[in-house]
Amino acid sequence: MEKSRSNVAVLAAGFAGMAFFGMAFVILGTVLPSLTERFSLSTANASTVASLLPFGIMLGSLVFGPIIDRYGYKMLIIASTLLTVLGMEMLAFAESVSMVRLAIFVIGFGGGVLNGLSNALVSDASTDKTRPSNLSILGIFYTVGAITIPLIYAWLSKSYSYVPIVAGAGVIMTLSALAYLFVSFPEGKFKEGGPAVKIGKLIKEPTLLLLSFILFFQSGVEGISSSWTPNFLEQIKEFSKENALYALSFVVFGIGAGRVLLSLLLRFIHRRIILYISMVIAAIGAFILGGAESSGTAITGTFLIGLGLASTFPVIIGEIGEKYKAVSGTALSIALSIALLGNTIINLLVGALELKALPGMIAFCAFAVIVIYFINTKYSKSKN
Repeated sequence: MEKSRSNVAVLAAGFAGMAFFGMAFVILGTVLPSLTERFSLSTANASTVASLLPFGIMLGSLVFGPIIDRYGYKMLIIASTLLTVLGMEMLAFAESVSMVRLAIFVIGFGGGVLNGLSNALVSDASTDKTRPSNLSILGIFYTVGAITIPLIYAWLSKSYSYVPIVAGAGVIMTLSALAYLFVSFPEGKFKEGGPAVKIGKLIKEPTLLLLSFILFFQSGVEGISSSWTPNFLEQIKEFSKENALYALSFVVFGIGAGRVLLSLLLRFIHRRIILYISMVIAAIGAFILGGAESSGTAITGTFLIGLGLASTFPVIIGEIGEKYKAVSGTALSIALSIALLGNTIINLLVGALELKALPGMIAFCAFAVIVIYFINTKYSKSKN
């Protein structure tokens, strides 16, 4: 009974960490217009500020794994939460553009550690049977965190500036860090001298690389679906800005609905079948989006895209956690870094192509996930 309560507390800590990452991830987009007005930022300066968030997240994703595998979770989840809080307080009370830049980088770095650590923590705290569904629930908490700040800001922005809102969010995160002091987290998995050898082997591990490149395309397609869909609908389909943004919101709703459904389906349907069907659904959504001539059709397309994209991260991260239990943190660190690289590269690729190619690129990434997962399945069977 004591062990069961402890495990629930660990899972709750992981869910909270992911919710806070969701808050950190969207906070810049929420307050950037206010920052631009306050500091008279040009488009170029605003772009430079914004670019520091994904850079910080990528760096945080690189470093968290070896640390938790060597030293365990407790100190890092507390430190990364407090670091993210520091960044939010710096952002709230910044008096210069330089301080804003530093704050955004600190938020990104702390958030990147929280993201990877939360995935690894929930994976380690789950059994092989419950891991995929628990990771699906983890994704729901990201969605909750990601919509909380924009909703609160929209509600309070007429009465308050962004300063007390951002600072208040930091205070709430600080309370969670205090709660973590009383949670018994998993300890480190190997002693001094082990990490370097294991990292060297992991980088050459075909299965990990194949699974990581699935996340490369998944992260990329999530990125372009969020970044380019409004532009596609406005410029190619001649939708109004309001209708384009409304359609975009259904990508998020689709992912959220998919994660709720996934947490149930993964208990009795094989993850491979779910992944294949999900990618087909995403591709169908992309083709519907490409042919959309009305808001209703566009919403149908974006919702199906989100619904289809919901499964990949829980399924693949669950599989990585299952196959590499002894070094799950380091394995996920490698995988998430490759995923973030995919987000950057595929976003740049869409920017270099004509905007009308967006639906085709979404469908291509979805089918790339199917092909790579099929290759990985065949490779894994050949090794057994």
